[in-house]
Amino acid sequence: MRPLEIYEYSQIMDLLDSGFQYRDHENRKRTFRPNPKVKMALFLETNLGLRISDIKRLKIKNFKGSRLEITEKKTGKLQYREINPEIVDIVKDYAIENGLRLNDNLLDIGIRNVQQQLKIITNYLGLENISTHSFRKLYATLQYEKSNGNIELIKELLNHTSIATTQKYIRVSQQEIDKASREFLLK
Repeated sequence: MRPLEIYEYSQIMDLLDSGFQYRDHENRKRTFRPNPKVKMALFLETNLGLRISDIKRLKIKNFKGSRLEITEKKTGKLQYREINPEIVDIVKDYAIENGLRLNDNLLDIGIRNVQQQLKIITNYLGLENISTHSFRKLYATLQYEKSNGNIELIKELLNHTSIATTQKYIRVSQQEIDKASREFLLK
C-alpha cells in the first residue's frame, strides 16, 4: 500500500462528511451515508501516525492534557508524546457529542468496517493501492518533509525499531516526481 496524496486525503474526508451515490459491483444504485466514526478513525491515524489497530483501542483517557499515552498493540511499546492541541479539542468535542466517558473507547467501530467503507470510497474515486495504513504512511511522509528529512525523528514518531522500516513508509509525492521529470532537460 502507498501513502495517500494530500488531495486524496481531502477527497476521502469530504466524502465521509457528505456521503454520495454510487453503483456497486452488480451495478445497483447505492447510497453511502456520511460516516463520522470512519472519518474520525482516519483523521486520527493521519494526525497521530498510529496503526488502525491502536486507533480502534483509543480511549478518552489516552489523551492526557496535550499528551497522547498508549501502549501499542503490535509492539507493546509505549507512545507518550505531546500532540497538537487542536487534535485534543477535536477528540473532546467528538467525545461530548457521542456521550463518551474517560474509560470508553473513542470509536465503537470495527477495523474491518473501516476498511470496507474506505474501499467503497477509493473505488468511487478510482484510487488504487490505498488502505487504512496509507493514512499512517501519509503521516510519516508529511512529518519527514516537515522535519527536513530527519528520518531518525520519523522512526521515533512511528515507534519503529529500524530506520529501514521507516524508509519503506516515506515516499516522494507523485506531483514532485512529475514536476522533477517535467522540468528536467539537459541540452
